[in-house]
Amino acid sequence: MPYVPTGPPWPSCGLYELIARQADRTPGREAVRCGPRSLSYRDLVDAAQTVADRLLRRGAGPGDRIAVSVGRSTDLPVALLGVLRSGAAFVPVDPAYPAQRREDMLRDAGALLTVTTSRYAGPLRAPGTPVPDGAPAPNAALGPDAIPAPDRILVLDEAEPDTPADGAPPAPPLRSAGPDDLAYLMYTSGSTGRPKAVAVDHRCLVKGVLAMASPVRPGPDDIWLSLTSASFDPVLVDLFLPLVTGGSVVMAEEHQLLDGAALGELLDSSGATVLQATPLVWSMIVDGGWRGTLRVALCGGEPLTPALAAELCRRSDRVWNIYGPTETTIWSTAHPVTPADRSTVPVGLPLPDTTVHLLDEERRPVAPGERGEVWIGGGGVARGYAGRPELTGERFVPDPFGPPGGRLYRTGDLGRQGPGGALELLGRADHQVKIRGHRVEPGEIESWLAEEESVAEAVVLPRPDGGQLRLVAYVRPRRGFVCAEARLREHAALRLPRPMLPAAYVTVDTWPRTPNGKIDRRALPEPVTPAPPPTAGGTHGPDGPDEPDGGGDAAPANGTVRVLAGIWQDVLGTAAPPGPEAGFFALGGTSLDITRVVKSVRVRFGVRVNAVRMMRAESLAGQAALVRAAVTAATGEPAPGPGREPVPGPGPAPEPGSVSEPDSASEPGPAPELGSESDRPLPAQKPGPRPGPGPEPVPQP
Repeated sequence: MPYVPTGPPWPSCGLYELIARQADRTPGREAVRCGPRSLSYRDLVDAAQTVADRLLRRGAGPGDRIAVSVGRSTDLPVALLGVLRSGAAFVPVDPAYPAQRREDMLRDAGALLTVTTSRYAGPLRAPGTPVPDGAPAPNAALGPDAIPAPDRILVLDEAEPDTPADGAPPAPPLRSAGPDDLAYLMYTSGSTGRPKAVAVDHRCLVKGVLAMASPVRPGPDDIWLSLTSASFDPVLVDLFLPLVTGGSVVMAEEHQLLDGAALGELLDSSGATVLQATPLVWSMIVDGGWRGTLRVALCGGEPLTPALAAELCRRSDRVWNIYGPTETTIWSTAHPVTPADRSTVPVGLPLPDTTVHLLDEERRPVAPGERGEVWIGGGGVARGYAGRPELTGERFVPDPFGPPGGRLYRTGDLGRQGPGGALELLGRADHQVKIRGHRVEPGEIESWLAEEESVAEAVVLPRPDGGQLRLVAYVRPRRGFVCAEARLREHAALRLPRPMLPAAYVTVDTWPRTPNGKIDRRALPEPVTPAPPPTAGGTHGPDGPDEPDGGGDAAPANGTVRVLAGIWQDVLGTAAPPGPEAGFFALGGTSLDITRVVKSVRVRFGVRVNAVRMMRAESLAGQAALVRAAVTAATGEPAPGPGREPVPGPGPAPEPGSVSEPDSASEPGPAPELGSESDRPLPAQKPGPRPGPGPEPVPQP
C-alpha cells in the first residue's frame, strides 16, 4: 500500500527512505523514464545507493555540499537521491548556465564534489572542451579557477579511476542525515550582483514535497510529466511526490521542451495524468494544438490569466493555481481554478503546515480586502541564505503569531484577501521581476554590467512588450569611454543566464532625478528599436538582392530568408526586416519567441523544425538553412529561392480559440508584473495565523 501523506506531523525519515520503502512494495514497477531509458523502482534505489557509496568513499557526509550538474535524463533523480542517501546536501548547477555563473555557484556553495555525466564532464576537466552535440552550450569557456580538481568530479557513467579489478572497496559506514541537517541549496537571483543560495533542511524538504499531496491527491495510477529544470525547486515535487506515492515519472527530453506540439504529443503518448508547468509553458502546449485531458493541471511561477485558466479547465479534471517562494520550500498556497475566475485568478489558501499573513509597513495585520505585504510561516520556512547572515536576518524574522521558535519569511509580494479568504497578488514591493517564469533581480544585472570597463552606472528595468516583459539596460558611460552595445552584450553573456540578458541597451549621458536626488526610473526613455546594422559584403540592384542565403547584405537574400525575416519581424517587433547575419537573441528574442517562430514556420512552409536547433542556429541565415533542409527532406523539392514564395503546406494552422490567436477571445492579455523574491505566485489568508488545512487533505486508502 503506498504511503499517502495527509499533513503534519510529517515523517521523521527522509525522502530517500520513503521512496526505498515504495521500492520494497513495488520493485518492478516503472519509476522514471526519459526517452528510451527506463528505471524500475528497484533500479532507481539501487543506482542511488551506488552513487551514495561512491560519495561516501570520497568522504561525503552530513553537512557537505555536492554540486549536481547533469542534463535531463534518468541520471537526475538518481544523482539527487544518491546525494540525499549519503547524508550530504545537493546543489543543482544547470550545465546550460554560463561558465562564469557556474563558477560563482560552485565557489559560493563550497562544493566538496561535482556529480555529472560524461556528456558534461569535459568542460569541467579542461577549459575550452567542446560541449557535445545536442548538449546546452556554455556562453564562454571555463576559466582555470572554475575547473574542479579531477578527484572532485564524480562521473556517473564512468567507473571509479582506482576501482580494483575485483570491485570497489566497501563504502564507509553511512552517517544518515537528520531532519535538521541540510538537504539542498537552491540559488536565486541576488540584488547585490551575487546569486544567493537558499538553505533548506530535510524537515522542510519532506514537508514541501508531501504538502502538495493535499491538492493533487496522488496515487499509484498517476503518471507525472516532468518539464521543470533542476535549478528550480518545483522539480522536487515533479520527481519525488509521484515516487513516494507509487506513481511514475516521465521526463521530457531537452529537444522537446521548446516545442509545444511535441509536448502535447508526449502528454498523450505517455498517458500522463499530472503536469506542473508555468503559464508560458501551458500556453505553448495549448497553442501547439494539444486537446487531450489530464486528471490534474498545476500552474505556477507567474500570473495565470483567466483566458488560459479557462483553456486548462476545459482540458483537466482539476486545475490548481499555486504559489510560493523558494525560501518557504517549493509551494505555499493553492487555489482550485474554476471558469468563474474571470477577472483575476487567486493563488488561494495555505497548504498544510503553512500560514500566510498580510501585514502593513509596521508588520501589523491589514483588514480583509486591503493591500498588504505577504509574509509566510510554518514548517516550510527555510534556514535562510547560506553565508548571508545579514540578509537572512532581514528576510527571516521571529513569528509573532505562531508557536515559540517559529519564523516568518518576508516575500516582498503585495497582496490582498479576496472573496473566501483567498490570496490575490498585486505585484511587488521592490524592484524584483519575473521574466518568463524566472525570478530576476535587476540589481544583479546592474552590478555585473557596471563591471564592464566602459560603464560608470547601469539601471535595468522591465518593459512590457507584446504581452510579456523584456529587460532594458540603461548605461551611463565612464568619462572618455563609449558603451558599445555589442561589447555590453558579450560581457552580459559571460555570467548571466539567458532570461537575465537585457533585450535592449540605451546609453544615457545623465540620469533623470527625483526631487530627493534618486534616479527617476519612470523618466527613463523607452528604447528605440534600430534597424539591424549592415554587415560587410554583398550588393543588390533595383530588382532585389542577388546574393544567396547568408550573403553579407543587411536585406534578406532569397525567398526562404525573406519569409523567415518577416516572421522574425512579426515576433520580435523590429522596425525593419533583419539581415541574414542578424542574431535572434541579439535582437531581444527569447526561448518562448523561438517557439512562435517554429509555429509560424509550420504554417508558412508546412514543415516542423526543431526549436532547440533553431535556438542554437540563432542567425537568420542559420535558421533559414534549417528550414530549407526540412522542406527538402519533407518534399524532395528545394525550399523557395529568389523570387519564389513558399506555399503554405499541410502543417497545422492555428485553431480558433487558440491561446495565441491574436483575435481570439482566449488570447491572454499582458501578464501583470510579478517581480518577486518568490518563484511562484502566493496565496492569501485572513490576518493572523490560519491553521486551517487549505486544500482538502488526501484520505488514507
